[in-house]
Amino acid sequence: MKKTFSRIKDWYNSQPPTVKCFLWLGIILIIGIIIRWDYVVEGVSSGFGFLKQNN
Repeated sequence: MKKTFSRIKDWYNSQPPTVKCFLWLGIILIIGIIIRWDYVVEGVSSGFGFLKQNN
């Protein structure tokens, strides 16, 4: 287990700053989607409802 975390840490430290930023942004965005899941589902379902009404 300790070896796995060490490998992940080494991989992360070898990445350029841009990749590190994208990783953090991705984690923050995923957490935001989980927190606002009801709103996301409501928006998606209303979007499909809009498409259904126009046909």
